[in-house]
Amino acid sequence: MDTKQLKYFLEIYKLQSFTEAAKSCFITTQGMHVSIKRLEEQLGCRLFVRASDGIKLTEAGEYLLPRAKEIVRLCTETTEHFEHETERGRSVSVLFVRGTVELMAMPAIAEFQKLMPDADVKMRVEQDLSCMQAVAAGEADLAVCSGPVRSKELSKKLLFTRKNFLVINKNDPLAKKTGVTIDDIKDLDLALPRENVSIRNTLLALCRERGFDPDFIENDEPRTAFNCAQMGLQAGIVNEISAGKLVREYGNTAIIPFREPEMNWEVYLVKRKDASHTRAVSMLETCLLKRAKEI
Repeated sequence: MDTKQLKYFLEIYKLQSFTEAAKSCFITTQGMHVSIKRLEEQLGCRLFVRASDGIKLTEAGEYLLPRAKEIVRLCTETTEHFEHETERGRSVSVLFVRGTVELMAMPAIAEFQKLMPDADVKMRVEQDLSCMQAVAAGEADLAVCSGPVRSKELSKKLLFTRKNFLVINKNDPLAKKTGVTIDDIKDLDLALPRENVSIRNTLLALCRERGFDPDFIENDEPRTAFNCAQMGLQAGIVNEISAGKLVREYGNTAIIPFREPEMNWEVYLVKRKDASHTRAVSMLETCLLKRAKEI
């Protein structure tokens, strides 16, 4: 007895016809009769009888009916589960914040795809807090994002630490400094990232600890911060990777590292603490950690 025979049995009962059941199952009527006959021989009893008003179940058929439904249901659910798990095992979703795509994402994903060429990597760029929220909600497997990571639902591994820089016009007196503190920016007009970027929240918290609220506008792009600084409009906060690239394009700007350790650019690999990860997720995590040691 196999599930195909049970499916045929259920279809005959449903349609009350061998011919119609055969059409529904895409086999010949003769093939349907042969399959049911073999099932009856295995069970040692007849399952159907012909009556004046159609095909009826025998007592044995009545006994088999609910059990056949349950067996086919369980078999279908089990097959679908493992098909889904197999597909899921070849797929991994990962989020990155700006500044880490070229540095972390591209080399790590290239290495991952050499190891698992059939795997599907779904990657996108988000802001820090959006990355953490997506992983916590199970919408992404991994994220590479800036700290601090305070969510109790997430585990974190520090990938690397770099500086965050103040970007300012070269004519500003602060441009002569080799390092700046939060107190130095008290009277500056600032261009800060939006509130889902960790460094903006850290900077504002430190300013309030010093007893002031800075004047600022919002922007999401490092290039915008450099444009503002170039024109002498606002100073900006940019991480070391973006600052190093853009300062060469904007000749009338200077970049100065923050002295406070809280203002460092700390980048973490985060995932849910309670998530069961597939081989693909674990492999990409390994590639990201390996890449972090190389930079």
